[in-house]
Amino acid sequence: MSATTVDTPITVAVLDAGGGQETAAIIASERALKLVEIAADPDVLCDQLAKHAASVVLVDVRALASETLVSLVVKLRDATSVVVIGEPADASLLSRAVRAGARSLLVRPYEAEELVSVIREVAERSDTRTPATAGGSAVVTAVYSPKGGAGATTVATALAVALSESHAGRVGIVDLDLRFGGVGIALDLRAQNTIVDVLARPGPLDGAIVDDIFVTHGSGVKVLLAPETLGLADAVSPEAIGRLVQALRPHFDHLVLDLPTSFDDVAMAALRVADHVLLVTTPELPALRDLQRAMTAAPDLRNGRSHVVLNRWPSRAGVPLADVERALGRKVALSLPSEGATVTRALNTGLSLLDRRAGVKSASRFRDLARLVAANGGQQR
Repeated sequence: MSATTVDTPITVAVLDAGGGQETAAIIASERALKLVEIAADPDVLCDQLAKHAASVVLVDVRALASETLVSLVVKLRDATSVVVIGEPADASLLSRAVRAGARSLLVRPYEAEELVSVIREVAERSDTRTPATAGGSAVVTAVYSPKGGAGATTVATALAVALSESHAGRVGIVDLDLRFGGVGIALDLRAQNTIVDVLARPGPLDGAIVDDIFVTHGSGVKVLLAPETLGLADAVSPEAIGRLVQALRPHFDHLVLDLPTSFDDVAMAALRVADHVLLVTTPELPALRDLQRAMTAAPDLRNGRSHVVLNRWPSRAGVPLADVERALGRKVALSLPSEGATVTRALNTGLSLLDRRAGVKSASRFRDLARLVAANGGQQR
């Protein structure tokens, strides 16, 4: 039964240092909503939620330090849907909360109907989310690097091909670099339809639509390309990306997401729904600094779902491995040697790096990466 019916009201908790009486009154006036807890302190709220679960938690950001807010959102995001509320002056704080996992935000002043609508929306969205570990559901791996040229697209495409060749089931890859996507070039593919066409389709996403819009690589990997026209990228919202990934899960055993280098809302939406995140970097100080900054800003990049892939190592002039791990505060899960000329030749001729004709000596390392992803499966966050 839907959480929005009168028989099963949406349970709501409120965190508000100002008392939250106005919000409580709005909730009390709606038969479809039920207030289960109201607190002024984050720790008290968490203690109460352990006893009385809530479908939606409204967090007023006033009097909350930035780190406290982010920590609270990260703690709650997998068990409930968090909505953050604030003033126009709180825009950066609200944005950071959304990047940490809040499902929506509200900026004052707003009408009572708007608050109720947001609560309903996030509750319904939560009801339709597919658990990452459900049977017949894809393991989703996001590949990300904040530094252009680090080789993230190369890693993403080679991983997808390696998974397919290892008979890991049905494998797909989605190019989420919506403005400058390189998956098509890396796999020597062009398609009439792109991610924009998938999102424009009404109704549920069935197998026929996937087969129609995804283009098939010679390895068997199904590929969804980014739009060719730069302006079309603006038509894709972060919410749409989250819904798309969840809709694609039942159609694949493994789904690889190639993310943009920009630390935008689309990238954050993909990071939130992924089961694994491969953080690609190289042994140079600028690349390591950028990854450090990204990991500091996004808790999703610091938890057990993420693995560091060190590309172009060993390097005579590069940062030593021990210093790389010390700088990032974690072990490197896999390193890939530098084969610049060979990789460039393969890309220019449209050959997969795992194709024997490409002559890439490190092809076995991509198979190791595929085994790492397959072995971990769709682990819980």
